[in-house]
Amino acid sequence: MLILALCCALVVGWAAGGRLSRWEAAGLRALPLPVLALLLQGLQGLLPVLAGGLVLLSYLLLALFLWWNRALRKTALLSGLGCLSNALVISVNGLRMPVSARAMACLSPAGAARLAAGEIPMYALAGADTRLGSLGDMLYCPFPLLGGFASVGDLLLAAGIFFCLLRLMAPPRLPRWMVSG
Repeated sequence: MLILALCCALVVGWAAGGRLSRWEAAGLRALPLPVLALLLQGLQGLLPVLAGGLVLLSYLLLALFLWWNRALRKTALLSGLGCLSNALVISVNGLRMPVSARAMACLSPAGAARLAAGEIPMYALAGADTRLGSLGDMLYCPFPLLGGFASVGDLLLAAGIFFCLLRLMAPPRLPRWMVSG
């Protein structure tokens, strides 16, 4: 989902005359934090015992990045709500993101069996004891590069990334509301 938002923002930004070379003018601070957060999320497959903790730590790093860049209001608001939503649902469900039965039904039989057995790091099948299930992964994305499952928080994070990249590219042929802070 985040990769799709990134690609869409690049296409829209370039088509509207934006340039990545304009990022310094946006005053972006602490850029290594989201990069580190992404790396931590990638480690969950290698360290499944620590998967939930690594993901929560990555959301903390993203929250710090957003705080330091709160002048980018749309990005801070949308991505901040996405971080909070995902961190909250993971925290109250044993450090695992609940996956709805509807989303699980889109998996292969082997994938569904692994999810039901709790063999996929950081994910669990939503059930009667799931808290805040509406914030969990309810949507299935059929393209592996888009992440497999998506939650409301993922959609908010993606929207925040989209507007952040547009702000950094400063495309002159877009409406001001799209590229302003």
